[in-house]
Amino acid sequence: MEQLPVLRRTVKPEDLPKIYKRAFERELDRNIMAQLSEPGRVDDHRAFNAHYARYFSLLAEKPHLLDGSIESFEDLRLLGLSTADADAISVLAHTHRHQPPVSAAYLADDLRAVGVEPSHNNMKATARLTATAYREANIAACEELGMPMNPGEIWPLPPHFQKYADQIAEPRAHSVSAPLPVPEHFRPDPVMQSAESMPVSSKPPEVSAPPSPLISELAQTALAKRIEEGTWRRERRRDIEAAVALFIAANGDVRIKEITQTHLIAMKDLFLRLPREYGRERNDENGNKVRETIAEALVRGDKLLAEWRRDPVAADANEIPYVGLSLVTQKKHLTWISALFTYIEGIAPALAPTGLNFTAVRKACAQPPHQGDRHSIKKSKKKNSNRLPWRPTDISRLFQAPVWQGCRGLFDKLVEGDEIYHDGDYFALPLITTTKSRSNEICGLAVDDIFLDCKTPFIWIRPNALRDLKNDQSARGVPIASRILELGFGEYVEAIRMAGHKALFPEYHHPTMKFETVFRKNLFDPLRTYCFPNGTSRKRGRKDVDAQSIRTFGIDETEAHYGRTWDPAFDEKHRRGLSGHEQKGTDGKIYEDDFEPHELLPQVEFLASFLPPIPKRPLNIRPPEYQRFGKPRGRKKKILAA
Repeated sequence: MEQLPVLRRTVKPEDLPKIYKRAFERELDRNIMAQLSEPGRVDDHRAFNAHYARYFSLLAEKPHLLDGSIESFEDLRLLGLSTADADAISVLAHTHRHQPPVSAAYLADDLRAVGVEPSHNNMKATARLTATAYREANIAACEELGMPMNPGEIWPLPPHFQKYADQIAEPRAHSVSAPLPVPEHFRPDPVMQSAESMPVSSKPPEVSAPPSPLISELAQTALAKRIEEGTWRRERRRDIEAAVALFIAANGDVRIKEITQTHLIAMKDLFLRLPREYGRERNDENGNKVRETIAEALVRGDKLLAEWRRDPVAADANEIPYVGLSLVTQKKHLTWISALFTYIEGIAPALAPTGLNFTAVRKACAQPPHQGDRHSIKKSKKKNSNRLPWRPTDISRLFQAPVWQGCRGLFDKLVEGDEIYHDGDYFALPLITTTKSRSNEICGLAVDDIFLDCKTPFIWIRPNALRDLKNDQSARGVPIASRILELGFGEYVEAIRMAGHKALFPEYHHPTMKFETVFRKNLFDPLRTYCFPNGTSRKRGRKDVDAQSIRTFGIDETEAHYGRTWDPAFDEKHRRGLSGHEQKGTDGKIYEDDFEPHELLPQVEFLASFLPPIPKRPLNIRPPEYQRFGKPRGRKKKILAA
């Protein structure tokens, strides 16, 4: 039997140049092949390389500037970056929060290649060196395009890293000496020449067909292209990256052409082993914030699943975390993987995988085992058919919180005091409650979606540059309750417009998270905990009413009111018109016009009657420095029981 090589336990200084060279060549090869795959997008490749060169520079020297906060964004601007370049760095920072750009697998391979054990300490010691190698590779990739970076575009390396870059400064044997060849129809040549009449020296060199890209590379390319085209929203980045991360956890970073049905099945098999909530941030033994990897989550999920199997009753009583992604989430991940393959089939069919049957894999997905009330709904039933609405008394209690009655300060809104801040936290929930709207519809409104200079002031819920709607029938005009206007909503809208914001609630505008997610994390979840520390009157087991249940509350209450009064303004057509549901029947689908806002006003005023008294205060919007997403560093939410 062949004996495995003995690996040293520690890295020596003489190992570092070899590790640096391997990392540099690997990243440069990857960039060159990506550029050869799409030779007509030279400007895009150049911008992409430049952004990554700056990103890896910061990763090596100033990783604290990659936390995606407002303060880090301002620090990037102080370093000399334009707003667009700083935004690009922030996007890359969010992109790599769950999938580190310096792969642990590559670090381990590089260490083994020089005879060193890939321990945690050794990989940590070489991670920043590898980041600088990737930096130089992206700079070199710009040179391969014939569009080198200027010295003023990127910060210099410190001497202890620059010495390694100097060692690989010589031209590489396989590199090209001219810009990538551009197809003839891209050339702005005023003289039409046939290929036969061109001098031999001016003909582009023949390039062999590039290999199929890795699935991680395809994801980044597809995201950039689809978001640029407007086909995908920016928040789709989280969906795609989550699906790709699960695929890679199951199979490794496989080339697209090599993917087979067994890779999809391996991904499916992970779904039932993952804890329901994974990837959360925590503090390690040194007090540093780290995020749980999928591998760590699988180990934790297997342990939790063993406890559920050993004694389900005790596990539920002890509130052991649930294990297994829901059937809807499983199919969603498979859908986004399928979307990536559809994308590459449309641009390079020869590089796309063949023989994949996503339908069969979706049918093979299984709902996690019954655990408490979470999986009590049968697969054949509508997902939200058993959703409980809020009780009116609980709704009223929400608005008795300091957010509306008087708080201590902008970042202490759940602590009683004398301050009131008019922002998304103040206006979004009353609007959601009175209009039966989805939280994403209200929180993602643009200033231009509000119409106040008319007999019945209304909100035009429509797709905008900030967010899309769930479906076409969700687009509608909904009136604004007089009580909300009395609280200064009109003055707030004009103040935000004068401040130059496009978003009505700019503090909810995050580069990757949906508006409803920011609303839930910033306000709704802490507010529910404050008002109902032991759960609402609707709580069943671990399941409690949520933000979506407020919409259910409005739907149920308006229907009950119609049953009591037979008021035609509350009939089914009017109710469906306010909530953005499709009208029933063929006539409703084809011939019915949308309701005018004044026709829906009685429902809105009726729902506003469930709000408790809210004192009117002089308009007080957020200070300019806090009119964007983010909070001061180091602050924690203060939640005191009501």
